[in-house]
This record gives sequence, structure tokens and C-alpha cells, in this order.
Amino acid sequence: MAGEVKLSITLEADLAARLTTAASERGWSPESLVADCVAQVLEIAIRHRVLVERMEQVDAAILEMAQAVGELGGPAASIDLSKVCRYASPLGEPDMDAP
Repeated sequence: MAGEVKLSITLEADLAARLTTAASERGWSPESLVADCVAQVLEIAIRHRVLVERMEQVDAAILEMAQAVGELGGPAASIDLSKVCRYASPLGEPDMDAP
């Protein structure tokens, strides 16, 4: 079939016997049981990889934010800190632009 890929799986004799017994008790073929198991494990692996990638993206974003905060907090005469926070001025005076 055009939408399928064939795989060959080698199992230990004990595992193959247990698989065959479990499949026959439920009226399934051993091949269909193996195919379902492999599909489930691959789905879990894909989801795990996506989660790891998202965690890495979140970590990178947190690092960027931390670096930006570090740069803003460092000694730099060219940064106007009154433009950084819109709710309070660095001198403790009310910010006129705050909502």
C-alpha cells in the first residue's frame, strides 16, 4: 500500500510467545498487536520531543529576559530608566503617563 512503511522487528522467543498468547486471547493477530504497540510508542516519542523543544524555547526566552533585565539594571548613563517602568518614576514621583 502507498501509505504504509514495512518494518522488521526481532523479538526474543519469550516475548514473542507472550505477545502471541496475549493477541490470541483477545482475537487479534500478533502483527496487529505489535503494530499498535509500535505506533503508541512512536506517538509518545513524538510528543516527548515536542515538549523538550518547547521547554528549550521557554528557557531561551527566559534567558533573553534575564539578560535584558541585567542590561537595564547595569550602570549605563544612556538608558533613561523613567521609560522602562510606566507605573513609577525612579525618583518616586508619580508617572504622568500611567493609566
